[in-house]
Formats: sequence, structure tokens, C-alpha cells
Amino acid sequence: MKLKKAMHALLLAGMGLMIPCYAFTVLNVMLSPWPLYGRSRLLLTLLTALCALALLGAMRLADGHEKFFEKNEKRVLVCAAAFYFIVQMAMAHALRFVPKTDAEQCFTAAQLIVDTGTFGDVERPFVYFTRYPFNLGFVYLLAGIFRFFGFFGWGDRFMQAALVCSVLFTLGLLAGARVVRRMGGARAQTRLLVLFASCLPFLYCTTELYTDAFSLAFPTITVYAFVRLKEASSRRGRALWAALFALAAFVGTQIKFTAVIAAIACMIALVFELNWRRAALSAAMLAFVFALGGAAVDGYTHTHLSAEDIERNELPRLHHIAMGLPIHEDEGYGQYGDGGWLIFSTSFDDPQERKAALMTEIIDRVYYLRYPNRLLNMMSRKNLSTFGNGTFALHEIIEADNYAADNAVKQVIFGQGRYSRAYYYLCTALFMAQMICAMAACVQAIRRRDTSGAPLFISLVGIFLILCAWETKARYFFQFEMVLLCAGALLDSHKRKA
Repeated sequence: MKLKKAMHALLLAGMGLMIPCYAFTVLNVMLSPWPLYGRSRLLLTLLTALCALALLGAMRLADGHEKFFEKNEKRVLVCAAAFYFIVQMAMAHALRFVPKTDAEQCFTAAQLIVDTGTFGDVERPFVYFTRYPFNLGFVYLLAGIFRFFGFFGWGDRFMQAALVCSVLFTLGLLAGARVVRRMGGARAQTRLLVLFASCLPFLYCTTELYTDAFSLAFPTITVYAFVRLKEASSRRGRALWAALFALAAFVGTQIKFTAVIAAIACMIALVFELNWRRAALSAAMLAFVFALGGAAVDGYTHTHLSAEDIERNELPRLHHIAMGLPIHEDEGYGQYGDGGWLIFSTSFDDPQERKAALMTEIIDRVYYLRYPNRLLNMMSRKNLSTFGNGTFALHEIIEADNYAADNAVKQVIFGQGRYSRAYYYLCTALFMAQMICAMAACVQAIRRRDTSGAPLFISLVGIFLILCAWETKARYFFQFEMVLLCAGALLDSHKRKA
């Protein structure tokens, strides 16, 4: 009994870690003096306060129609899913672009696989994917999409990818809705739809056609499978949902590795709830799926690229950690800056020499940051880079090399668009307001000693810590935006059985 109480208290404490993380983020984005994004701190602060009040008011207004939403929840969910799917496909048509840089490399490699059988004999993808093999899971997904629709004679590969990405978004929306329905009842599910409406980039995110958008649904799908695993009463049911839990985590991780954070958060919740049988089953299933699936992916990769070439050229994790330690103010706020890190890391022919040089650089930078004021300076700049843009800078990939805002949608979301500054302020203020709602929900859950939302809150802690240690861009958090909204939807909810 004492162990159970102690573990419960520790789980609550783990959930509570998201409060200082995101409180720091909100205050830093609104008040830090760094010039990144060229924002007016006063305007952003006032707008954040207004957006937070508007969100709370909208959720309260939705509460007044709780009985209607509870009675018609399936119809409402279908309508919401259909709305996003239709709008996203229309946006894909309006924002159609030719991919460049990383997205272009992935599209080119996928098309080469389908059209010629391999990409390994072409110099550009060979160089890129021996350096960045972690993007190959996404390449294989695209190749599968192109092959599937090509079988039916549809040759528009851009719209094929947009279609699948929009379908995945729909699955993520429905999974998130059912997660909060089980954690907080019909009220939480209704509030989630309100919060979804407050994330304007959701309307066109599936046009980005890169790992950020394609992996968006998998954290919520993973948490949904976890919730169903906890509910399952039969051995067959537990085995099925444990398998789906592991499969969702694996597929999401193959697209973007940070998707695994949701699975880790779920496992932490199981362990601290002393749910040993389900924890053991989930761990075994994760190990099995990741081992078998990883071996299969690696085996397929080696039909295109040799293990020796990857080992010789792959940029190690130390490369990304080094980029994530911008000790000087002119180093791109934790981003690539002038590209110096890529030049540095690729200047070594010997992988061991490369790792040693990067480790030395990391040690030197950590030593430089040993003083609290230097560490805070760096973390403030990096945090602003990661969380200071509520549009998630998705337009950077969509713009590609064509920056002209030649239609109404582009006038809003493109950097050169007439309304882009107003759009930036609105989206960023709403993003901060969403964090405020999630923090308030966490405070409320701790006060009630309710750990049902632990996977959501711990996932938010996990992605925050990863983005503190890793190289970062404004779009890197986007993968966990649905999780943030699910957490915020639990605010002032009343838990009911599904």
C-alpha cells in the first residue's frame, strides 16, 4: 500500500514537470528580448491574454451544449473529420509546390524506387541518405503510397501524398477525441474540437508533405492504443491492443524518431501505476516489433545502400546535439545558421574521428555553459526558436523556391504575404494560450490526484527535454501539437466512463 501511494505521488510529480517547462516557454516567448521573428513583445503578450480568455470562453460555451454533443458525438466527430479532410485537400490544391532540400530528397528517392527500383546508384540521394538514413522510413512510406495509387493508374504523386497525409490526420483527430473521451468524458471531447479549431495550421499542414505532418497522428494513436490496452479485459484484447500500441509507436518512429516519446510516456504510466502485467506485455511487444521491424527496414535499406557506406558517412547524434548548443547569439538560435556545422561534420572521412571531434566540441560548449547566466541565455534563445512561432513555420517547406504570394491563402501564410504578420501574431498567441490551458489542466489533475492524463503530460515533458538537447526549428514541436491540445481539453473535465 505504501509503495502504491509513493509511486502514485511520483507519477503526479512527473506529470507536474510539464508546468514549469511550459510556463518558462510562455513567459520566454512573450518577454525575452531576442530579435528572432521580429515580434512586438507587448502586442504578443496582450494578444496571448485575449486568446487565452477567448479559448476558455469558447470551451465554457461548448459546455453549455454538452448534452447535445454527447448525444450526437459520432455525428459531430464525423463532421469534424470530414471538414478537415475536405479543407486540407483543397489547401493542397491551392498550395501545390515542388519540394526542395530534405523534402525533395525524400520525394526523389521514393520516386526512384518506384520508377527504377533503387536510388542508391544516383549520387545526390546516395550522399544525402548515407548521411541521414533516419529519413529512409519516410522514403519507404512515400514509395508505398506511389506504388499503391500507381496500380490504379493515378499518376499525381503530390496529391497522392497529400491524400494519405490527410487521412492520417483524420485518424489522429479521431484517436485524440476518443482518448480524451475516456480520460475526461464528453465534455473533454467537445473541448478538444474547440482547441483543434484554434490551431489554424491544421487547416493546411498536410500540404507540407514532410515528416512533421506525416508523423503528427502517431503520438495520439499510440496513446489511444495504450488506453484501450488498459481497458481490455481479455487476454486476446490485451494482446491485440499491445500489438497495435507497439506498431503505432514503431511506424511513427520510422517517420520521425521523436514519436517514440509517446510510447515511453505510456510505459512510465504503466510502471508507476504498478500495472506489471500490462507493462511487461507492452515492453515485450515493443521489443519484438522494434527488433523485427527494424531488422526488416535495415535489410531493405541495404538493398539500396551498403552498411559500410552508411557507417562511414552517417552524421552521428552528436552532430545534432552540437547544433543544439548555440553558445553565441549569432549561431542561428540553435538552427543551422550559416551551415557551418554541416561543413564541420562532413569534413572527416573517419567516422570515429568525426565522433571524437564532435564530442570534444560538445564538452567545450557544455563547459562554457557551466555558468547559470550563460545557460539561461542559450536556453532562452533556443526556446524562442522552437516555440516562438505558432505557425510552426510550415510555410518554409511549402514555399520551396516559389515565394510569390499569388493567391489568397498564400497571402496569409507565406512570409511575403500581405497578412503574414497578423497571421503570425494570431497563431503564436493561440499557441501560447493552448499551453496555458494544458498547464491549467495539469494543475487541476494534480490537485485531484488524477493520473489518467499522465501519458499526455509526460509526453509533453519528453518532447520539451528532447528539443532542449537537440538541434531545433519552429516546426519540430508540431508533431506533438495534437497531444498538447488533448492535454488542454482535460481542463475542468468530469471523468466519465466511455
